[in-house]
Amino acid sequence: MKRILLIMAGLLLLCMLGCAGWAEENTYEQIDQETAKQMMKKDDGHVVVDVRRQDEYDEGHIPGAVLIPNESIGSGQPEALPDLEQIILIYCRSGRRSKEAAQKLAAMGYTNIYEFGGILSWDGELVTSEEENAAKKEYVLRFSSFSGGGYEYTVEVEDPSVVSCETRYVYEEQAEEITGASYEFFVTLKALAPGTTEVRIEGRSPIMDNEDHVYRVSVDENLRMDLTPVLEISYFYVYRSGEINYDTYEITRDEDGYHVSVNGEAEQAARTAAVNALADVIDAYNMTSWDGFNESRPFVLDGEGFRLEFTLTDGTCVQADGDNAFPEHYFEAMGEIWDILAGITEEEMDMKLFIGETEVPVSWEDNDSVDALKKLLPLTIPMSMYGGFEQVGPIGQSIARNDRQTTTDSGDIVLYSGDQIVIFYGSNSWSYTRLGHVNLSQREMAELLSHGNVTITITE
Repeated sequence: MKRILLIMAGLLLLCMLGCAGWAEENTYEQIDQETAKQMMKKDDGHVVVDVRRQDEYDEGHIPGAVLIPNESIGSGQPEALPDLEQIILIYCRSGRRSKEAAQKLAAMGYTNIYEFGGILSWDGELVTSEEENAAKKEYVLRFSSFSGGGYEYTVEVEDPSVVSCETRYVYEEQAEEITGASYEFFVTLKALAPGTTEVRIEGRSPIMDNEDHVYRVSVDENLRMDLTPVLEISYFYVYRSGEINYDTYEITRDEDGYHVSVNGEAEQAARTAAVNALADVIDAYNMTSWDGFNESRPFVLDGEGFRLEFTLTDGTCVQADGDNAFPEHYFEAMGEIWDILAGITEEEMDMKLFIGETEVPVSWEDNDSVDALKKLLPLTIPMSMYGGFEQVGPIGQSIARNDRQTTTDSGDIVLYSGDQIVIFYGSNSWSYTRLGHVNLSQREMAELLSHGNVTITITE
């Protein structure tokens, strides 16, 4: 009888040990990689864990995966996995180390472990550590100033649903109350949702020129953020002297937008599109390389002198001047700049012109044809490319005309045959009535008009 009882006890013990072993072997779940991909798309707080070595991880891993090398997993909970109930998706190179790591984590009490094999058979996206570091989920921007006259900063996020913004001032130790104490201004941007937005940081001081910084922020589906500086103009001043009497322009910006003073007179509102066109010319002719240019040559017939200053929103400051001496591409750049400045003020924009969805700055003529055109507004005109230098479209009826033999330039707007409007991105000679001029560079006009038929809209 005792022997029977001992045998039964032994069988019971073996059964218990077997069941325990079976339970231990099934404390994590193996899934295929397609299932893993679907689980990664869910917003359930899951974490993807890579259990390979650091060098393997750096060479390529699943975006967002946390590195916890298998050999580092002991008896204590990894710091990166504080929640025993969190969904954990584990992989390695071939599938061996991920199974070992899954089993060790299960033994610690983690309850939602899914092992999906090795990266050798993974056909989804991979990133290197270098690539992932280049696209962050958080950016910290730092600006320096001082109290008692230094810059005071404000931050505006165009779409706060895409990124959040936190700001803080950090003073020198025990110097916060001291006038003139230096400080750092930190702006922390965190990705919230996929999308694109613009962040504008403005520094204002009673004793220094404005400091503006503009960034375009793009956030992808993995909430990785890309920050790109936007080159806009914060300040612009240009003076030219010569046989021709040139105007002097000074452009500034405040919370109400851009303003321009011509020849030192009272400021007027300036067209944002026109100022942005100036920034495009600066970029096209690499005018930032003009900084520091300062040369003078003996007087020459029909000579010219200039002074140019501008500040961009990436912090670039340029000062250049010359007398009968000029930096590279000076006359090409100045020619385009003067075309744009001719229509810089809003007063010259009593009618608005849109090419497609882009509003363009226009200087309209003061004549009977333009007056007649105003009475037909609003107008939407389908245009057609012609000759490789213009687009033409019907007004719908004949209006007053005063045709003269004319050689057109890029940006010119003319009336043809009394009932058609023509906009040029090249040049032509014919009998036209002038209506106005688009104050953009030839390159910009070609970009708008040379890639296919467009629709224009003219409104008040």
